[in-house]
Amino acid sequence: MGPADQLDITGAKGGGSKPKTPVEAPDSLQSTNIGKILIAVGEGEFDGEPTDRDIYLDNTPIMDASGNVNFPGVKWEWRPGSVEQEYIQGIPAIENETTVNVELRSDNPFTRALSNTQLSAVRVRMAWPRLAQQDSSGNTNGYRIEYAIDIATDGGAYVEAHLGAVDGKTTNGYQRSVRVNLPKATSGWMLRVRRITPNANSGTIADTMTIAGYTEIIDQKLRYPNTALLYIEFDAQQFQNIPAVTVKCKAKRWPVPSNYDPVARTYSGVWDGTFKQAWTNNPAFVTYGVCVEDRFGLGKRIKPWMVDKWEMYRIAQYCDQRVPNGIGGQEPRFLCDMNLQGRAEAWTLLRDLSAIYRGMVYWAHGSLFMQADMPRAQDIDYVFTRANVIDGEFVYGGAERNTHYSRALVSYDNPANNYDTDAIPVTDNALQRRYRDRPIEISAIGCTRASEAQRRGKWALLSNSQDRTVTFKTGMEGRIPLPGYVIPVADELVAGRPNGGRISAAAGRVVTLDRDTPIKAGDRLILNLPNGTAQARTVQSVVGRAVTVTTAYGVQPEPELQWAIDYDDLAVQLFRVLKTTRTQEGEYEITALEFNPSKFAAIDTGAKLDERPISVIPVTTVQPPASVTLSSAHMIDQGIAVSTMTIAWPAVEGAVAYDVEWRKDNGNWVRLQRTGATSVDVVGIYAGAYLARVRAVSSFDITSIWKSSTLTQLNGKEGLPPSVTFLDTENLLFGIGIKWGFPAGAEDSQRTELWYSEGTDLGQATKLAD
Repeated sequence: MGPADQLDITGAKGGGSKPKTPVEAPDSLQSTNIGKILIAVGEGEFDGEPTDRDIYLDNTPIMDASGNVNFPGVKWEWRPGSVEQEYIQGIPAIENETTVNVELRSDNPFTRALSNTQLSAVRVRMAWPRLAQQDSSGNTNGYRIEYAIDIATDGGAYVEAHLGAVDGKTTNGYQRSVRVNLPKATSGWMLRVRRITPNANSGTIADTMTIAGYTEIIDQKLRYPNTALLYIEFDAQQFQNIPAVTVKCKAKRWPVPSNYDPVARTYSGVWDGTFKQAWTNNPAFVTYGVCVEDRFGLGKRIKPWMVDKWEMYRIAQYCDQRVPNGIGGQEPRFLCDMNLQGRAEAWTLLRDLSAIYRGMVYWAHGSLFMQADMPRAQDIDYVFTRANVIDGEFVYGGAERNTHYSRALVSYDNPANNYDTDAIPVTDNALQRRYRDRPIEISAIGCTRASEAQRRGKWALLSNSQDRTVTFKTGMEGRIPLPGYVIPVADELVAGRPNGGRISAAAGRVVTLDRDTPIKAGDRLILNLPNGTAQARTVQSVVGRAVTVTTAYGVQPEPELQWAIDYDDLAVQLFRVLKTTRTQEGEYEITALEFNPSKFAAIDTGAKLDERPISVIPVTTVQPPASVTLSSAHMIDQGIAVSTMTIAWPAVEGAVAYDVEWRKDNGNWVRLQRTGATSVDVVGIYAGAYLARVRAVSSFDITSIWKSSTLTQLNGKEGLPPSVTFLDTENLLFGIGIKWGFPAGAEDSQRTELWYSEGTDLGQATKLAD
């Protein structure tokens, strides 16, 4: 050994040997579970085929808009739901997985009943969040757990079907799936999973074992005709639980008119009444499809000829009309973007679908009718006057105040929020002022646009505010107007002018009325015609009771049928039929709700709502002011400090003037001059408690009740008037001259009292003048 290799130790520290560093063995258990899901997306043949960007796992697309893959290794296959579609290869079994996530302990086995006798096997998925043990030296190694799976068939004894063990170490979790074939059964099986290795219950051993879930398996090759399918396969390591799978694509094909382009939403030429199959989200066509489809709809009970397809066609056109979307563009008025996932009561489903286009579906005269709250092909359907109503009696009504709303909270499915439900508020300022804040919650079924949700809210508030109803009884004519029909009601007791009766004679364009009326050229004459419809024509000339119209009616009028007049300055009342009830043989009762045709433009474009003048009868009552307030102000007028009280109130509809009275400290009421303003001033008040009252006066000199203010303390000029600064007297012939002066600031003194006495006792003084 040379000098460079020699190592001399001259000293060392005493003590024990160096402690050993604990060793942790590497993880030896790695989970590699493949998730396979077969989803029945929908019934019938679908029009579109999704892409990686259209399939979402837990609300995340497989591929984002930039082409980046969010879930590598995901495989999927699509079947559109045709009759001839192929079965999906690689998935010869139908599987239904149930997530459990319960701990399996040696003293408490896991059991489940399997009642589907068509099952071929069951697969149990077990999980170990962490599996390891630590010895006395601190080393971390693996651990072994034995388990068993038992099956009991048709209520018999349990038979061990699988005995297994997991032996190794994992710190990041490990899963294992075991398939157990099931014997034939008549009533079902009981599944039991046992943990054979006892729980350690030690801080040095991590041995928690859980049953993550189990899967029911049917080994078959199925094509599922008329069912759109999505098969998806993914690595279980990418998800903690089974991911929620959603698909965004053009869905089921529906029967649509043969002249309809569902992409452009246009109608070419005249429809011949035939249909074709195409994808659409027009709610009218969806409603029709639900009615006539025999596999999932009502087609086994309702045949196509039983449905009023022509009215459906009009409603569909109204749904496709373009309206402002609120951000400078145009969009279809109504869309049906919804997913029907289960069975539903037929009328409930039809009611929900028709609510999308503000409509109704009902059965009458052996047919299914569809109606919508929209402009009619003709603005009237049938006229009722006192001449064709029993006892000539119309009964009017309205809703209670607590059923009126001023704000709507409309819920819709927001695409920007993964189609979760969002709420948008819709407020009517006029209704807020009238009813204060009274909200109503509305669920907009099938709505995925905020602009459409707003239109639905506007319609709900406007329709709720137009709550005036009419009820009357009539004869066999009550069979003519169906729910949804618009009927003019000519009631001269409301109108204050003759506006309805019966036809005395008719010849060509000349119609002779049964009474004198102030009808003139330019007014509209509405007639009930022999074919059960009503038509209106503009008046050309009038000679006595003979009225000549500009254009002949579609059917020649006949005597004894009804007429009504829609004056330029007096509109006939319009109502929409709600229901028709047969009360007895040959007698019907009709209930209808007021109808204002201008509301549709107000909803779609925000146009002003036209108020129809339906009466010329002067108002017999006038409302008092809503409130009366008092306030005071101080000013200097030509060097004099003056306090002024202001009495104010809001304007009253129909009032042309106001009477105002006030008083101070429970004194007498002081009436002011009648005024047309909404405030008056009382100049030169003194401090005190003031009360004022105001009443409205109509153009017919009809007054309302008084509306009083609250008792208000006003600080006018406070304290006693000041004493005079001097008092001088002088001798006059047969009299005494008196002079006095005031200090500064006493210019608003009202008067001075003079008292005199023969002695110095002021208590004996006598008032001379003031």
